[in-house]
Amino acid sequence: MKKIILIMLVIFCSSSLYASEMNKLLEQNYKIIKTELVKFENDAHKIFTLKNGKNIFICSVIISDIGLEYSECLKP
Repeated sequence: MKKIILIMLVIFCSSSLYASEMNKLLEQNYKIIKTELVKFENDAHKIFTLKNGKNIFICSVIISDIGLEYSECLKP
């Protein structure tokens, strides 16, 4: 039982690290103006469009059965 709780804690704590790049942009007053969800067989991609003035970033977060796997933000 302790191992299950430990694994759950690791997953939830690491999930916030995966989205840290997007969190930094949100702290810089970027606003989410659009969200999209693209579903695949084993996972899904949540795509966020962030805007601050004329600056735009597109962030993609990959979501699997165990939680967040990967996050990336790019300036188009």
